[in-house]
Amino acid sequence: MFDEKWRFRDCPWCGLRDTELRKISTFGTPRPDGGIEVYTLCSCPRCAKPISFHHNGQNESPPELFGVIPEDGEESRPVQNLPENVERYYLDARRVLDAGVPDAAAVQLRRTLEAAAAKFGHEERQLVKRVEGLIDDGLITKGFGDVLHLVRKVGNLGAHATDERVDEDTARAVLGLTTQILRNLFEIPHVLEALTAEAPPPPTEEQLEQDLAGSLQTSFEGEDGSPPS
Repeated sequence: MFDEKWRFRDCPWCGLRDTELRKISTFGTPRPDGGIEVYTLCSCPRCAKPISFHHNGQNESPPELFGVIPEDGEESRPVQNLPENVERYYLDARRVLDAGVPDAAAVQLRRTLEAAAAKFGHEERQLVKRVEGLIDDGLITKGFGDVLHLVRKVGNLGAHATDERVDEDTARAVLGLTTQILRNLFEIPHVLEALTAEAPPPPTEEQLEQDLAGSLQTSFEGEDGSPPS
């Protein structure tokens, strides 16, 4: 049977923490041996994506959970491989934006970008200077320079008293920009590093010479090792 306590958990899709998932339905799928596998489908109240619980039958007690799809883990985070402090600011920004407080989200996004840039040695006073430094270092693409006005927008918030406000559309645009910057800085390099580690090393000059010598020898000898007629 389904235990209602299972609905209180982090969303494996968007990272929303300690939320109450919406319960949609419970259903069974037949097995070839005539038995039934029972699942309960829920959804996240923020991103609306599905989470499926595989558990024992409705009339079976006590409740037993066999698995959750998708599982909680690194692969389910909005951006992978983030340093702890960067991820904390970033997830807080997403959470308060979905709560309807775009000003607070913008402040957390500013802190996210500041912390991310600091990881690469950029600690200039102005946030936009930090992002420009990341561009100059080739850590993020030059195309981000075209949207630095969004960075300036959030750079002023929280740094000093201001009457300037950020609406939800602007905050979501800055969230999208921040997400792409974080992927450039932390996620993509990790993926490339993993791919490089899996690829075989290039042949050494000695190996190339040996392969060439072997090919030449084969071309001048028959299958039995005698010169070709």
